[in-house]
Amino acid sequence: MLDHIFVGLDIGGTKTAVLVVDQDSKILSRHTAPTQITDPKIFVTGIAAAIDTALQLAGVTRDQIQAIGAGIPGHIVQEKGEVHMAVNLNLTTFPIGPKLSEIFKVPIALENDVRAAAFGAYEWMQTQRDASTMAYISIGTGISAGVVLNGRLYHGHTGMAVEIGHVQFEQDGPLCACGMHGCLEALASGPAIARQYQELFPGPAIQAVTAKEVYQAAAEGQPQAVDTIQLVSQILARAVNMMVNMYDVEVVVFGGGVSSAGAPFLNPIIEAVARIRQQSDLARMLIAEDAVLALPPGHSAATWGAIKLAQQI
Repeated sequence: MLDHIFVGLDIGGTKTAVLVVDQDSKILSRHTAPTQITDPKIFVTGIAAAIDTALQLAGVTRDQIQAIGAGIPGHIVQEKGEVHMAVNLNLTTFPIGPKLSEIFKVPIALENDVRAAAFGAYEWMQTQRDASTMAYISIGTGISAGVVLNGRLYHGHTGMAVEIGHVQFEQDGPLCACGMHGCLEALASGPAIARQYQELFPGPAIQAVTAKEVYQAAAEGQPQAVDTIQLVSQILARAVNMMVNMYDVEVVVFGGGVSSAGAPFLNPIIEAVARIRQQSDLARMLIAEDAVLALPPGHSAATWGAIKLAQQI
């Protein structure tokens, strides 16, 4: 019988992913269930039910849980185990940590979902590079980031550090959801990539596409797609340069749904970063040739980050 197991949660607005591992981080089970956001009580019972299903699949019981880690969107007040401003979950202020701890009788490590993913990306990165500092940039419907310095997540003064998605990259750029113009998210997120493919190049009407399809078309040499990806990659290379200059990190790792395009996503960014290095002695000193990586498609960084947080309790 296993002495201790750890549970990692990636709680999102539509689904909750559960990972169960043993004390050696061997995967025992995975489970995904819809997130119930209509009512806070149902929200908690739904998460508890997802955990119980994962435990059943793993052949273990609640009594064997050592700790639970959870990544959740919103502003985290860790000393209270509360999540604030979780708009996608219909939660203004909610003590998710104490609620789960009461049900499972174990400590809960709570973290913002992107920072949890950053921690999971850091663990993966260490299998690829000998480095202790890393920036993580997630490219999906939005753009978010996290930083790990000497093995510890960086939170900043308010706990909202590294909101690079809403840093203005072009003063007269497209309108961002935050109300400003030219934010990184408005230029290089998944919807922004699809929009630029359709709008920035005059010509016959193009049916709606996804960012993944734009990357696939670029890999096949479609000129419009190639031009779009080159523009986006130059912007993301500037984001890499910014993160390295701000935090002096050794590695920048990309994740999120858009990065799952694989080499067609990563290679143009590496090439654009190489051009930045060619222009500046400082950039060559700060950014190593192999400093830019992307998580493997399908890597569940958020649940692994939650596991690592639980193991540190």
